[in-house]
Amino acid sequence: MPRKNYCKETISWKPLLFASILLLCAFPGSSFSSGAQAVGESLSGYYAREGNGGSPAEAAGNNIYIRFFPQQWVAMLFLPYPYAEQVDGATIVAVFDAARAQTDSSAYLRGSFDLLEQKATLSIERYGYLEDRVLFECGSLAPCTIRMGEGYLELIKPGMINEHIIRYQHIPSD
Repeated sequence: MPRKNYCKETISWKPLLFASILLLCAFPGSSFSSGAQAVGESLSGYYAREGNGGSPAEAAGNNIYIRFFPQQWVAMLFLPYPYAEQVDGATIVAVFDAARAQTDSSAYLRGSFDLLEQKATLSIERYGYLEDRVLFECGSLAPCTIRMGEGYLELIKPGMINEHIIRYQHIPSD
């Protein structure tokens, strides 16, 4: 009597996988949807990386600043070090505003923005929410995560082995 091979009659996993992904995207949708200020990001002022003006800035070659904008936009400003030490907070806010006025979409901008003596780089991206965190594209293989605290934020960048957690202090605008 010939044996029947039951292994050849397999179930196609593609439709099941597709349905599962769709289901996972639909349920946490409410936590990823817009909800301005849901996790505490401040739209006034900006956040300055701890280590700006010190050895981290010297090693990286720049001071880094983050600012949130209405309609879920986030910008990261990279000012060359040591020039960044000469730039005051009002100028940093003005650079963020000037760069944001130049684009209505995600962009990488490089220039002096008619405010700086040296060129700076600025990245503007949309962000979303996932539970108690902010997610946005930051030029890595995976999105960056921001965990908000009282008067600070922690930027969590994915790495090959470990996550890199960088703390930023909130600098209120005058």
